[in-house]
Amino acid sequence: MRKTISAMEARHNFGQVMNEVSLRGDEYVIERAGKPLVVMISVDKYKQLQQAQEEARNAFFQVVDKTHERNKDLKPQVIEQEVDDAVRAIRAARQRKG
Repeated sequence: MRKTISAMEARHNFGQVMNEVSLRGDEYVIERAGKPLVVMISVDKYKQLQQAQEEARNAFFQVVDKTHERNKDLKPQVIEQEVDDAVRAIRAARQRKG
């Protein structure tokens, strides 16, 4: 369960908050002056997030590598023109929608 508490509450109940996070899987958003500053999550959840981030990074670089390989024989000017055309087409489509 996600809970929101003040920094003062977190400080006064740190042991309890740690137990709820580590044993029950709760997540705490800790605020100061009503603004979220940090989130306390379990180590397992943190490791999951790290793994997902690493997988996303690897997938991104695989796409970059494939794109580079596919376009290695094209002149940079051709690639730039195709990118410009694609950006214009996307912007035009967004304007028609919105």
